[in-house]
Amino acid sequence: MSEAMEQIVSALVRLKDKHSLEKLRDHRRKLADDLNELQSKSEFNLSLLMGTIAIELGVIEAGLEQLQDDSASLR
Repeated sequence: MSEAMEQIVSALVRLKDKHSLEKLRDHRRKLADDLNELQSKSEFNLSLLMGTIAIELGVIEAGLEQLQDDSASLR
């Protein structure tokens, strides 16, 4: 999934679509919070899924930083 996320983020950065990146980040954060809560209430091991979401959040944050750096260099 991380490769797919990298491609999505790359496309959004090329389009300079900060809003969509922020929405994607917020969605992944909520998903991570929900999984943490579920993990605490169940006996299922969700660590692999939570790790994947953490990696995806890193990719999204890097995309947002790239947009911020690009906009700062234009000033």
